[in-house]
Amino acid sequence: MYRQYEPEVLKRLQREELEVLREFVRICNKYDIQYFAVFGTCIGAIRHKGFIPWDDDMDFGMLREEYERFCKVAPKEMGDRFGLAGPDCKEKFYNFVSKFYKKNTRFATYYDHGNYNMGINLDIFVFDNLAEAEKDRNKQIRRSGLIRSIYMVKNVNFYSNAVFKEGKGLKRLLCGAAHYLLKILPVTDEFLCRKWKKNAMRYHGKTDVVTQFNDTMILESSLKLEDVNDLIEVPFEDLMIKVPRNYDAILRNVYGDYMQLPPPEKRQNHFPYILEFSKEGENANGNGI
Repeated sequence: MYRQYEPEVLKRLQREELEVLREFVRICNKYDIQYFAVFGTCIGAIRHKGFIPWDDDMDFGMLREEYERFCKVAPKEMGDRFGLAGPDCKEKFYNFVSKFYKKNTRFATYYDHGNYNMGINLDIFVFDNLAEAEKDRNKQIRRSGLIRSIYMVKNVNFYSNAVFKEGKGLKRLLCGAAHYLLKILPVTDEFLCRKWKKNAMRYHGKTDVVTQFNDTMILESSLKLEDVNDLIEVPFEDLMIKVPRNYDAILRNVYGDYMQLPPPEKRQNHFPYILEFSKEGENANGNGI
């Protein structure tokens, strides 16, 4: 999905996101917790030394051990200004991507549709070991995708809240029916989160390849453990953030010539359904930006 923001709205959103990132980096540095930029944030850091000009989110990865350390120390550091949500946290979200967010703000996606009190945030992708044998690897990926689909259909009414609706009437109708069925069945978010985590950690410490099971592109996201353990710092706006030293090969493997700007029709962002800035800023409804 891509919709163009009013320039001042996007500029303000990125300023608030930088505040979230600044706190995230501060906590990680204080406790020597390793993290690394992934996806568009890594491209932005290398190509633009900051945000991709039209981008509106931030993506970071952590190995499982580092993420669990972060979950332990973050609550006592965040105070009442920031929050943490995800499958390993008391506060859940509609998908398995963990969120470090700023309280007293809102960033509701069209899937969220205002049903979650999620603030302006950054995404945390947890990297677990990927099975080595092809048969086991495919099974691990399929199971992750199945559990994720059930979890999201349970928490999102895709019949009414889908971003893309044209030509998907039957699929949306089936997802809508499944949504209400899962609401009455004794299948809790906590149960599905446990199943997802067990599958993600099935080969913990047994292979030298890791990936994120939080979202799609599981195989495409896979990295050598040695790359994740060899990090450097690069500029991102007015901060320094960590990326794998081998970032060029990693990005080219997924995106090809990532240094070339994509044409407008291939750009992506996460234009919000509801966007509310902190009190010192302006509020905006995503439908009216």
